[in-house]
Amino acid sequence: MQEKKSTRQNMVASEVRRVLSEYLLRNPIADFDAKTSLISITNVSVSPCLQFAKVYLVSLSSDVSNERSLAFLKRNISKLKRCLGERLRLKFIPDIELFIDDTWERAEKIESLLKKIPDRY
Repeated sequence: MQEKKSTRQNMVASEVRRVLSEYLLRNPIADFDAKTSLISITNVSVSPCLQFAKVYLVSLSSDVSNERSLAFLKRNISKLKRCLGERLRLKFIPDIELFIDDTWERAEKIESLLKKIPDRY
C-alpha cells in the first residue's frame, strides 16, 4: 500500500523535476555528448521531511544506454544539487538519489507475456 503524499511533497517534487529537466536541457555538461543523448526525468519522489528526493530518469536516445546516462549524472550530482540550490527556495535542498525508470521495459515484458497466452475466450 502506498503512503499518501502531502501537497507540499507533491509541489516540491514537481519543482525538483521541472528545475532538473530545464537544467539538463539548457546546460549541456562538458563530458557528456548532449547532441547524441536526451535524458528525461520521468518522476521525482520526495520524502515527508523534504530532505531526500528519488529522481527517476530514462535516456531517450538510442545511442546512449540508461546505465551510461545514470553513471554520467551520478558523476555530476553536485552540479545538479547546486542548480536546485540556486533555483528552489527551501530551507533544505534535498539530497538526490538517481534511479533508472524501467516502467517501459516492464510494460513491454508484460505485454509480450500476454501475447503468448492463447486466445480461448
